[in-house]
Amino acid sequence: MHELHLGTHTGSHVDAPFHFLKDGKTVDQIPLYRFIEMVQVLEVKKGRVSVEDLFSLEEDIRGVLFKTKNSEYMSLKSFYKDYTYLTLEAAEHLIKRKIRLIGIDYVSIEEFGTPSFQVHKKLLEAEVILFEGLNLKDVPPGKYLFIGFPLRLKGMDGSPVRAVLIEF
Repeated sequence: MHELHLGTHTGSHVDAPFHFLKDGKTVDQIPLYRFIEMVQVLEVKKGRVSVEDLFSLEEDIRGVLFKTKNSEYMSLKSFYKDYTYLTLEAAEHLIKRKIRLIGIDYVSIEEFGTPSFQVHKKLLEAEVILFEGLNLKDVPPGKYLFIGFPLRLKGMDGSPVRAVLIEF
């Protein structure tokens, strides 16, 4: 037998609304079907994901994963503060587009040092399922079926996930 010690936001993980919202759902209160979605992997090469980067998002898509320069940082042994993040305007645009699932390839979708966590709060209030720390380094842009089941952790604000992409 082995013993594991890890946090709810270790590696590839999902943020439950309770992570930032006092009355938000915990990870065990979210139905499992919400962790499965048709997604489009969008590659963004600049330091932030803005509304302009979302224009190539296909109309029928309800999930988006952002492949960025962050993919290179995931293998570093130290934390990199200048990672690519999602702007508040882009988050609001995705909510209006009825996007139900968003993922990014680093430890946070929020700009480093943001004290208010507006992007997280806005997305989680809209019941968008939010994945962080995804390994997208070798994933080409395109459409996929995404599955990211959390551990069944009662009352927790998030969970590590085993994220899977299936090509179509």
